[in-house]
Amino acid sequence: MMPPPSAPRGPVPPRLAAFPAANSPQRARGPVPNRGPSANSSLGSSLAPPPTHSAKAPKPSRKVILTPGHSPLDWARISGPNADLRNLPAETPYLKVTPSMLKTMTGRKGKDAWMALGGRVYNITPYLPYHPAGVPELLRALDGTGPKIHPWVNYETMLSACLVGLLVEEDEGSKPSAMDEMD
Repeated sequence: MMPPPSAPRGPVPPRLAAFPAANSPQRARGPVPNRGPSANSSLGSSLAPPPTHSAKAPKPSRKVILTPGHSPLDWARISGPNADLRNLPAETPYLKVTPSMLKTMTGRKGKDAWMALGGRVYNITPYLPYHPAGVPELLRALDGTGPKIHPWVNYETMLSACLVGLLVEEDEGSKPSAMDEMD
């Protein structure tokens, strides 16, 4: 048990009077004048910006709650420099992916989801559970609008382990290249 607090030592400081004093010239003048813009003034003399009533309300964030083990740091760990997340047989070279091939890889009916970004095609299926906005939002961007929505994201590095091949014209995908003919 603690002892009761001791009494203060020394003289008690004096209480100060209200400022300004009740009989001062400042109080004798009356109420403080209104310094805002007058009601009949259309020009407004205030330095404050005029109120805006047309400002858009901020959109709510579309982030979803990720399951444990699916944070951006977890993705960085599993997609490291030696990772192969293409979901293709080992030792498969990069593919020449045509637009018709790309359209079949939609992520639906058990197929992988492929996305063309900057002329390269990535299998984004392994990344789907790691995307902060969720699987449906990422599948909506299969048409390649991702870099337009998030231009600051370095998708080349982030998806390097998922690189399937290069996007080529429809007629280039079926014929062998000049290098293939040399072999």
